[in-house]
Amino acid sequence: MTYPKLLHFILYAFLAVSLCFGCGFIRKQKKLKDSDTSAHELEMNGMVRSFYVHAGNNQKEAESRPANSRPLLIVLHGRLGSGLQVMEQSRFNGLADRESFVVVYPNGYSRSWADGRGKTPADKEKIDDVSFLEEMISYVKDRYNIDSSKVFIVGHSNGGFMVQRMAAEKPHLFKAAVSIAAQLSKEVVKKWTPKSDLSVAFMSGTEDPTVPYYGGYVRDGGEILSVEDSFDRWKTWNGCSGRATITKKDEKPDETSLEIFSYTECKNNTIVRLYKVIGGGHSWPGRKSSIPIIFRGKLTEELDATEEAWNFFKGL
Repeated sequence: MTYPKLLHFILYAFLAVSLCFGCGFIRKQKKLKDSDTSAHELEMNGMVRSFYVHAGNNQKEAESRPANSRPLLIVLHGRLGSGLQVMEQSRFNGLADRESFVVVYPNGYSRSWADGRGKTPADKEKIDDVSFLEEMISYVKDRYNIDSSKVFIVGHSNGGFMVQRMAAEKPHLFKAAVSIAAQLSKEVVKKWTPKSDLSVAFMSGTEDPTVPYYGGYVRDGGEILSVEDSFDRWKTWNGCSGRATITKKDEKPDETSLEIFSYTECKNNTIVRLYKVIGGGHSWPGRKSSIPIIFRGKLTEELDATEEAWNFFKGL
C-alpha cells in the first residue's frame, strides 16, 4: 500500500470509529432528553430501514394525531453521517416545535445514499433509496396528520445529491427541495428530467474542498455539474423568465460573504434560488460539523442554513 493510500485508509478508519462512539453518545442523549422524537423501522426487500420522527408535543403515535395538518420536512445526512448526527447538527427540532411541522431524519445504507452517481456504498449495492424515501413519506402520512401539499426535503453533501435525485425523479412528492454543499450530477441529468415543477434552492461554498463548486469530480467519485449550471438547469426546467434578483450580505468577520440569486417568475409559482457562499467550504452553513474531519473549509456565519431553508419552504 502506498503512503498516500495508507493515510487515506487511516483517515477513514478514524472517522468510522469516531462516528460509532459519537453516534452512541447522541443516541443516549436523545433517549434521555427528547421524548418528542421516536424511532421507526420499515422492512423493504428483506432489509430493515430506520428513521427518526420528531413530531413535537409528544405526538409519537397514530392515536395522538393532531387535529390540524402540518407540513413535513425530510432531512438527509451526508456521507458517513446518520439521522441522529444530522438531527444534532441541523437543530431542526426546535424550529419544528416553533413553526409546527413534523421533521424526519432517515438513516442511509452504510452511512450513504444511492444518489445516482454510482459511487457510494448504497449505489454500489443497488439500494433502492428512492422507494425507501417514498415509502417512508407514506408511512409518516398514515400516522401523523400531514399536509400533503407541503412536503419538503433538504440534505447535505451525499444527502444533498440524493435530494437532487429525488427532485428530478420524483418531483410530485415534494413542494420544494434544498441541497446544501451538493448539486446535480451528470448521471442524474442523463437519466431523469422532472415531469412536474418544483421549487429548488442550492446553498454552496465556492471554496468547498470536497464537492467542487465549479463542477468536475467529487472526492469520492462521480462527475457533477457546477452549482451555477445546476441552478440554470432548474431555471430551464421550471420555465423561469426575467432576470434573477440579487441580494448581497457581508456582515460577519469570517472571511466569507453571501450572494443570493432568485428566479421568481417561474411556472406554477415555483422559485429557483442560489445561496452562493463566497469563500465558504463543505459545511452546513451556520452550524459546526458534528463529524470529525481534518479539513472542510471555512464555516460561514453569513447564513444559517437551517433557518433559511425553512424560510424558503414556508414562503412558497
